[in-house]
Amino acid sequence: MVRRFILAGAALALLALAPAQAGKSPPKILLRIHVQTTGDGMSENQAVNILLPPNGEPIQIRALPEVTERNLIGVDPQPGGTLLTFDHVGEVNLSAVTAENQGRYLIVFLNGYIVYSPMIDEQITDGQLLLPHPLAPQIVTLLQKIAQDNVREAEKK
Repeated sequence: MVRRFILAGAALALLALAPAQAGKSPPKILLRIHVQTTGDGMSENQAVNILLPPNGEPIQIRALPEVTERNLIGVDPQPGGTLLTFDHVGEVNLSAVTAENQGRYLIVFLNGYIVYSPMIDEQITDGQLLLPHPLAPQIVTLLQKIAQDNVREAEKK
C-alpha cells in the first residue's frame, strides 16, 4: 500500500515537472542572466545570496533572471569567446539592466554554474553578449538548438 502511494507521488511529481506546452520538451541546458542588487526593500524571495568566483566574494542577485534561454536566438563561437544573441525582449531587458546597474555585476549561469560575471561598465544595446571564453562544443550545440527552436517558434507567431 505504501509503495503505491510512493509510486503515485513520484508520478505526480514528474507530471508537475512536465512542460506546460504540449509536445514541447524542456531545454536541456538552462541559461540565466541575473544582475547584482543591494537587496534593499526586497523580500527573501526577491534576492539570492551567491559567491562570485574566483575569490568567493558574497553578493546578492535578483532572484528572477533578466534574460533566459527562452530569449536566445543565436550562438556564435568565435576565437576566444562565444557570442550570444537575444530576441527583442532579451535585447530590451539587457539594455535596461545594463543602463541602470553600472558598477554592479552581471552574472551568467549555465545549468546553475557561473560562467561569466563581469562588472557592468556600459550599456549593452545590441542584444548581444560576448562570453570572453569558448564554451564546450556540446554546450554550444545545445544552446544553438535552443536558439533555432526559439527562432522557429517566433516565426510561427
